Amino acid sequence: MDSSVLDHFGFSRLPFSKNISPKEPFPTSSYSEALARLQYGIGSEDFLLLTGPVGVGKSVALLALIHSLDPNAYSPIYIRGNDLGEGELYKSILASLDRDPPRYTQPARSMFFSVLPELGRKPIAVIDDAQEMKDAALLSLKSLANFDSDSRSRITFILSGQPELRARLKLAQYHALKQRIRLFYHMKPMSLEETCRYIDHQTKAAGNPNPLFSDTAKADIHRHADGIPR
Repeated sequence: MDSSVLDHFGFSRLPFSKNISPKEPFPTSSYSEALARLQYGIGSEDFLLLTGPVGVGKSVALLALIHSLDPNAYSPIYIRGNDLGEGELYKSILASLDRDPPRYTQPARSMFFSVLPELGRKPIAVIDDAQEMKDAALLSLKSLANFDSDSRSRITFILSGQPELRARLKLAQYHALKQRIRLFYHMKPMSLEETCRYIDHQTKAAGNPNPLFSDTAKADIHRHADGIPR
């Protein structure tokens, strides 16, 4: 946006940028519930599932979770699920744990199993767009979280994705994995009231404390955006 436009509205930055700091998210009821469930589950659960339509705020909630983790207790790992294969999954985790992963899938898998018990901090592996993972990678997750007789949760996988992810997990081949997911949440679009507060919150955070949009305009924005902030 041209600086003259920012100056005209009294903004110091773009009010509706997609790059939202985890320190200043707008706390919709869905966002707050998602973050609370994720924070509750990372200590004891092997798998957490977060779904919602594109732009609803899943990534914002995940970044806020990562930002809130105790660095002495947890090692956050962020992985894109787009076309992610089994070998790439192991290598991404190992690289994030400052290990030099082997070139091939089976040695990388073996290294994962040998490294995990030695870690002083619990890895929290966030897989975004998990609905795009290849079958072999998604199917391998159950064994990665349950590879010994120790009852402790040594790693937590957070699967985040669009509604298609939940539909995919209902397929017979993923039955064993789905049974392990005891904590899940589906994020919903904002209500009209939340949309109105969100617009005022964003323009104020950008530097203009005065309301810029009428109630009618906010209602129109909510209707056209279907309550999705992106």
